[in-house]
Amino acid sequence: MELHTLDDLREDFEIGRWKVRKFVLPNASDYLWDIENITWAQTGLIDAWEANRFFDEASQMIANSIFLFQKGFFDAAFYSLRQSIEISLGTLYLTANPEKMKEWEKLEPGFESGKMAKYLQKHEPVFKELKTKMSAFFENIRDAQKKTNKYVHKQGYSSFYTTQRYSWSDHREDKVYLKIVADFEETLKVAIGAVAMYRLAIDPLPVILMDEEMIMRSGDFVTEPYSEEFVDKYIGLKNIELYKQTDIYQEFKESIMSHEKQNEAVFDIIHYQIIDRSKFEDITKQMHLLSYMDRLAVVIMMASTKIPQVYIEGCFHYTSDVKATHSDTVIGASYYEDFFANKGNNNFNVPFKDGSYISRIKINGEFSYIESNVTFDNMEIGVLNHIAKTFEEAYIMQEKQLKSWLEEQKNNRGHK
Repeated sequence: MELHTLDDLREDFEIGRWKVRKFVLPNASDYLWDIENITWAQTGLIDAWEANRFFDEASQMIANSIFLFQKGFFDAAFYSLRQSIEISLGTLYLTANPEKMKEWEKLEPGFESGKMAKYLQKHEPVFKELKTKMSAFFENIRDAQKKTNKYVHKQGYSSFYTTQRYSWSDHREDKVYLKIVADFEETLKVAIGAVAMYRLAIDPLPVILMDEEMIMRSGDFVTEPYSEEFVDKYIGLKNIELYKQTDIYQEFKESIMSHEKQNEAVFDIIHYQIIDRSKFEDITKQMHLLSYMDRLAVVIMMASTKIPQVYIEGCFHYTSDVKATHSDTVIGASYYEDFFANKGNNNFNVPFKDGSYISRIKINGEFSYIESNVTFDNMEIGVLNHIAKTFEEAYIMQEKQLKSWLEEQKNNRGHK
C-alpha cells in the first residue's frame, strides 16, 4: 500500500476523491480581533485566577472554529463553538467549587455541562441572577446550541459533507452553502457573546472600566475593558443595561465610586507609568493615591531632567516627558544585576545604550536603576543618594510599626 504524505492528503481534500468545499467568511479578521476583547479582560481575583486560562482556551476554540470553517470542516467548526461555551461554563463551576479541581484534572466524571449548569442555577446567586435578569440573552444561547447540535450530530442531510457533492443542481448546492454560512455566523456571534458574558460572572471589571467616571477612580488592574462596539455587537446594549442592575455590578460600582477621582497626571502614573514633570503640582496634590513604587519613581524623576526612564527594583518600568536615546526596553532585575556585575563599586554614570548612562541606588537591599541621557553631576548624585537614604529609613520605620501592631493584635487575642 502506497504511503500517503501530508501533501498527498491535502491534494485529496482539495481536488481529489475526498474534496471538501471551502467556505468564505469575509469578516473573519474582524471576528478574530473581536475575540481579543475576551483575552484582554483577564480577572485579577486571586481565587478566580485559573479562570483566565479557561477563557483563553474558550477564545482559542472560537478562533479554531473560524479557521476550520474556512477550510471546509464546518461540523468541527460548530463543535468548537459549542465547546467554547461549555468550557466557559466549566470555569464558573470550578471557581465556585475549587475543591473539585483535582477531580477535574484526573478526568473523573461529574463535569457534564448540563449538570454544571443546573448546579450554578441552583447554588450560585450571581449566575442565577444573570439568567433571571437576562433571560432572553440566555434563551438565545440555548437556541444556538440546539442548532449547533444538529450539525455536530449530523441530523439532516444539510449537515452532510456529501450533500454538496450529491446536489442535483448548482442552485441547490448554493442554497445549502448559504444556509451553513448563515448558521455559522449566527452561532459564532452567540458564542462570542456567551463567553464574554460568562466572563462577567467572575467580576464586572470589563464593563466597569468602560465608564470614565469609574476608570478614573480605579487601580491599575490587569483587566482591560470591553469596547463599546464589542458589547453592542455581541452582548447588546439593552442586555448590558440589565447586567448593570445585578448585585455583582452594583457592589463593584459602589466600591470604586467611593475612591477619590484621579487627575490626569496621577492617572497616567497609576495606569501607564508615565511621569510628566510639567504636571508636578497636580501630582503632589494626589501623591497619597500613588503606591510606594509610584512615589519612588516620581521622586527620582524629579531629581533631574536628564532622566528619561527608571526601573524600580529592575522590574517596574516608568517613563517620563524626556525622550530616551534608544527604544530598547529590558525589564528584569537579573539583567541589570548582570550588567553591573563587573562594574565594581561604580554605581553612577555607567555607559549604557546609544550614548545613554545608567546608575543605581539601593533601598532595603533592592537596587533601582536610573537611566540618564547625559552624566549626573555630583549634586545630582547627592540628591539620588539622599532619596535612597530617606526611603530606606521610611521603610524601616514602617516595618517596625507594622511588627508592633501585629504583636499588639496577637497579645489582644491572647487575653480574650
